[in-house]
Order: sequence, then structure tokens, then C-alpha cells
Amino acid sequence: MPKLTIKPHNYYPDFTNESLVKKGVDILKEIKFKTIDGFEHFGFHELALNFGLNNTNELNEFAKNVIKHNCENIIIFSDTRTKNNFESAYNFVLRNDILFKHKIKFFFVCEDDAIQNWFSFFQYSKKNINLANTAFILSKMNKFNNKFIEFIKIFYNFVQQNFGYYKTLNNSFFVGRENAEKTIKFLNIEEKNILITPDILHHRFAFFNEINLLLMLIKGLNINEILQGYTVATLDFVSENIKNNFAFQYAYICSVIKKERKQNLLIGSSPEFIDIFALYSRMNNEKDFKNNKWTNSIIFPNDIYTYSTYSLGMNSAYFATFVKFDKFKNDYRISPELSFDDGVPKLQQNRLSQFTNISNNGIVTTLSEIINIPLVQINLAENNESVLGTFICFLYWSIIYESYLNKQNPFELN
Repeated sequence: MPKLTIKPHNYYPDFTNESLVKKGVDILKEIKFKTIDGFEHFGFHELALNFGLNNTNELNEFAKNVIKHNCENIIIFSDTRTKNNFESAYNFVLRNDILFKHKIKFFFVCEDDAIQNWFSFFQYSKKNINLANTAFILSKMNKFNNKFIEFIKIFYNFVQQNFGYYKTLNNSFFVGRENAEKTIKFLNIEEKNILITPDILHHRFAFFNEINLLLMLIKGLNINEILQGYTVATLDFVSENIKNNFAFQYAYICSVIKKERKQNLLIGSSPEFIDIFALYSRMNNEKDFKNNKWTNSIIFPNDIYTYSTYSLGMNSAYFATFVKFDKFKNDYRISPELSFDDGVPKLQQNRLSQFTNISNNGIVTTLSEIINIPLVQINLAENNESVLGTFICFLYWSIIYESYLNKQNPFELN
């Protein structure tokens, strides 16, 4: 069974058409022969394909080093993009993690947040976080700015004075590029606690950055499955067989429809999509805002009372992308009491996913047939790690293809 399929409604391009196929094949050939704008930034793809056993073992050892001192919490000094990458993965697979309370807690302090947020967290951490059993990870793909460095100094000064200089030092780690590591040399982080990442990753396409893989690993996600999901998906989504290249098909549909309808409304069937939609929307909006186009997201049926009026009343202003799971990693059954022999006919649908599918079919019918908007339905097999890798591959490459179809460089924002 395929991990990802798409189905368009109310707009049906012929992806066997010679002219259309040639557009896709030409882009892929230019990427293959490195003659296309931005070819030097495809390091994210090479990294994901070549992340081998040695790399995994290195990350495992580093993760053990982070948590070995009875670690209860990890404070990550980074930026919102790193936070987005992690949360999109964690909540896709483990949003309803029943072991959440028993796992190490993460706290992000983001350089690109408002300064008052840094100090609000600082005050919060003094009262509510056991800093004695906390690890500190600093991570950036570029230099920390001066204001954030001054905040880090204030934070570390408090922790070292109250919990010991060397204890704090032993619990401090850096994961990132060498130019960022140079800006925090004053912390004197030990060599064994430093993981320098290669410069081949572009900051917008950094899902497979070591810091994200490390955080996913610590939280219990199977990073090998995620990487394998991405690798297998590339056989279709980075293929010149346009008929099976759903990433190119979705990109082409978006590029054409956006000429008339400026808004792409992402609709997810469950809250697991909230953060990965935020990641995809951010990447799109960074490119599209200047052209008065934007991508936004909602969750149905959760948000139906808030946004149904907009969805029905402004149907000429947007097209929609509806994403759903065929089943859930933890597909709960209904309470057995409903199946007791009490004179009521037994329910044929006794799993959560079966009821969800009924709701999803109603949403698709409403969008495509009642309010009659262009719609792309994306079906994902399950919310597991392998499908996550497949979905990241689909999203990344659809952004790349759409940019090239619009004669843009996907790695430049100017």
C-alpha cells in the first residue's frame, strides 16, 4: 500500500501530456546535471540519502552523553525554525504520546522571539524547572546575535552561581555550524560535547539537520525509519516518471491555480498536522507574500465552527489542500459497552479511524461538490515515522518544483 497518494478535484491536469511531462523532466534534468539555479543547496537531499550507520551511531553516543546525568529537562537555545522542525516531527508521530509525562521535557528559547519572552522564560525556569538536572543545548546554523549572546551570559551566570560552574559546563552542549560555535566560545564547552554540522544544509531545508535528528532521537522517534521513508519516497518524487511523481503534480496544480486564487488553505483531518502545516506554510509564505499569495491552515472538524462561514462564503478566493490519515498509529477501539447485546444493532465501525473516515468523506464532498472549489486531497497511510519521512520529501520537493515552475530559485527569498 502506498504511503502517500493525491487526488485532485475540480481541476484535472493531464500528466501524460507531452508538453506538461517535458516541463517536469527538464527541471529534473537540470537538477541532476547541476545546471539549475540553486543547485549548490541540494545538500539536504544528499545528507538524507547518505546518512548511514556511522552517523546514527555518532548521534546515539552524543544523545547518551546529553542525558547521562539523570537529565529531566533540556533547554535549547536556538531559533524558531529549529523549533518548528522538531515540533512538526514530534507532533506528527507522538502528539498523543501516553508516556509524555515520563519523558525528558524540552524548553526552547528562540533567538528570533521577542526579548521579553527570553526573560519571561528565565523567570519561569528559576521557579518551575529543576535546573540541577537540566541539560543545555545551544544550536544555530549561523552566528548568534549579540543580544541573544548577552542573554545567554545572564542565564548561564545564574545557573553556574547556583548549581556549580563545572556541573553546568558538563551539562552544556553545542550542535551547529562552526561559525556559530565561535560566537559562544566564552562558555568553554568541552570538545566531547560539541557536534559540528556540515555547511551543506540550507537553513530553509534543514529538517535533517543533526540538531533535529538528535532531538527526535532523545524523544523516542525512530530516525532510521524517517530517513528510510524519505529515501524510498525519492524514487517517485525525484523521478522523471511524472505520472507517479506526486510532488511535481501537486506543485504544478498549485502553480496554475495560484494565478487566479491567491490563497492555499491547508485543511488537516486531525491535530497531528498543526505543526507540519506551520512549517510548510512558513516556507511557502516566505516566497509568496511579496506576490500577494499566502498559505494558511486549519483543522477540521476542530475549527469548523470558527472557519466554516469563511470557508463557505469566500469560496472564490482560495483553493484547498485536504490532508488525512487512512489510519492512526494508535487506532483505538470504541468502548466494548457499545457492543453489548442490549437490543441495539452492533456498530460495524468500531475503530476511531473508521469514524474519522466518515467525517473526512463529508469534508471532501462539501468542499468539492457543494462549495465547488479546486481541491487536492492528500492521503497518508498512517502517522508513523516512515510516512513522516515520505511527507517531508513530498513537501520539500513540491516547494522546489513550484518555485522552478514559477521561474524562481527556491533557496532565495529576494
